[in-house]
Amino acid sequence: MSELERKTGARVLLGAAVAALAISIFNYFWTGNGIHGTAGALLVVVSSVLLAAAAAALLFAGNMGRGLRGTLVVLTVLDIVGTGLAAYFLEAPWLIAAMAVALIGWILRLVSDGAPQRATGGGIAQRGAE
Repeated sequence: MSELERKTGARVLLGAAVAALAISIFNYFWTGNGIHGTAGALLVVVSSVLLAAAAAALLFAGNMGRGLRGTLVVLTVLDIVGTGLAAYFLEAPWLIAAMAVALIGWILRLVSDGAPQRATGGGIAQRGAE
């Protein structure tokens, strides 16, 4: 699998997170909806910032350790589900759509990450046979 294919899911996730941030900021400040200035709308702004930061870390930090990467992947899906649920309660359909795209990007990122490669040479069994 090429590096481009491996990063496609993270790019989709980052794009959706930035779109969600723009939508949530718009919803927080626009007075034409019923959620402007509310604590729920502000919470969605904060969760969108955190989602964008996690997506950027997954995309640009290539030498990240396995534990940190796994933690970010789990926290990212929790953020997507939580933000999508908050968007549902706030009746923000564009934000729900952005979270659906983010979930697709997360799934692509998870699938493209693949299983860790096994070392084929220099193992204990081979050294003992020498």
